[in-house]
Amino acid sequence: MNVLVVDDQREVVSGLLNGLHWKELEIDDVYSACCAEEARCVFLSEQIDILLCDIEMPGENGLSLFRWVVQKFPQTECIFLTSHAEFSYAKEAISLGSFDYILQPARYEEIEASIQRARKQILQKNSSQKLEKIAKDKEELADGLASSYLIDLLYYHNKTEENLNKIFSLKLKKQYHKMIFCTALQQIVHWKPESTEWEGSLLCRSISNILTEVFEPLCIEPVLLRYKRQHHVLLLCMDGVQCSDNLVALCQMGLQQYHQFEEQYMDFDSAVYLGDFIQKETFSEEFQNLSEMARQNIMAKNDIFVKGQQRHIPVWDKQQLFTMERWADQLEQGHGDRIIREIRNYYDRPNRSLGKDLVILKELHCGFTSALVSVMQRRNFQYSQIFNHQYPLHRYMEAHDTYEHFMQAVEYVITFLSDQNPLTFQEDQIDLAIRYIQENPEKKLTREEVAEYVHLNEDYFSRLFKEKTGYTVKDYIIKEKIKLAKELLATTNMSISIISLKTGFGNFSHFSRTFKKCEGITPNEYREQEQCL
Repeated sequence: MNVLVVDDQREVVSGLLNGLHWKELEIDDVYSACCAEEARCVFLSEQIDILLCDIEMPGENGLSLFRWVVQKFPQTECIFLTSHAEFSYAKEAISLGSFDYILQPARYEEIEASIQRARKQILQKNSSQKLEKIAKDKEELADGLASSYLIDLLYYHNKTEENLNKIFSLKLKKQYHKMIFCTALQQIVHWKPESTEWEGSLLCRSISNILTEVFEPLCIEPVLLRYKRQHHVLLLCMDGVQCSDNLVALCQMGLQQYHQFEEQYMDFDSAVYLGDFIQKETFSEEFQNLSEMARQNIMAKNDIFVKGQQRHIPVWDKQQLFTMERWADQLEQGHGDRIIREIRNYYDRPNRSLGKDLVILKELHCGFTSALVSVMQRRNFQYSQIFNHQYPLHRYMEAHDTYEHFMQAVEYVITFLSDQNPLTFQEDQIDLAIRYIQENPEKKLTREEVAEYVHLNEDYFSRLFKEKTGYTVKDYIIKEKIKLAKELLATTNMSISIISLKTGFGNFSHFSRTFKKCEGITPNEYREQEQCL
């Protein structure tokens, strides 16, 4: 366990370092800092468990430092030392969640007792977290095993009844002597604006908890299994003895309640495809039916689709298909908005239904791709100039599965073609990359990040960058960081630790090694050399 002592008075720091019995307190390492900036450097390079901090310091005070610690390192416990008995200080310290507040002068025994209590609390907290992790790991193991049995069943058609029995034994709260169930497929179709996609196991647990709350009053036990990314298989189970003749209707009612909750409280919208109540031996066949229903939902509607209740789809009038030649001309002339409008006009028609939509979508994707190839030949474009890390080529080629993905692909291509001049594109992007590196020396930039910023394939960008500058991207980034570091060393009194942060190196040792490698001398030697001039 490690401690950081922060005080602007060096004699106070020295007294604490030498006066406290750190070994008896079972403290491994003790670090020190004389200001908030130095303390931040220590936090960024070392694990700190207990912060022993003065409140009143020149510049940034201890309360401000602790606010930063709470945000970045919430596991750290803080003990404040202050000679000011002001209520406002104590009140803010408590509100921030500090462990203790000690008025100076204080006996070393009092400070040691506080550190001992803080250490005990950290150990108890760690122990509780370990127990929670064990329980979570056990649940995730059961989820993983059940999902593997499902995959084995669906992909390899192995031992349907045996695998389902294994799934039920892992996931059901009780065993039914005679089981009937409905199968449903859930698909996450949209993440709401400004929301972040959830990690898979967290998503599964959250949905399971809601489903359990909804279906328990209906005497139905839901079993949710991860199938693939953003897809879940749902088994809605009921004891055959207590079975209602209207199981499908009950399931539909429960799913409607779930959807209402999802729309109001969750970060995503989903489509649910519900089948009939089935026997175990027909599970795989039923799942294939539900998968086909999901494939046909190219508009990604967040709704409940019940097997046997889908509308029949009229055949697309081939005369309405937009020719490759016309689309190519519109792309070339900068009228891509007309293409978008034509596609939307078809899919927004009120009398349109969903049956042949997937077939038509693939035909439209093929036609648009042909038009794009024609324009690329006319304007001497390469695929690597259009498609990059941000929007890769494989993503475009697969964009015929849903209406949303197809329109994203179309809009991306149209925006690119309308904005770029093929003669100056490469040069402009490299200049933009150089400017981005020069303006952000404090960031831990990577080749991948810079290439993504200028919307170029990483390898292609690296080659163009080397041709123009004579440097690799990595070497150029380091060159600009060292350039700024030399300026700060020569013109300011900043500590070398602070300069290492401002130039994006993160810690003192990495900065010093890199600086010496580039300049042949250490940062301290460079500063002394410049001050003598």
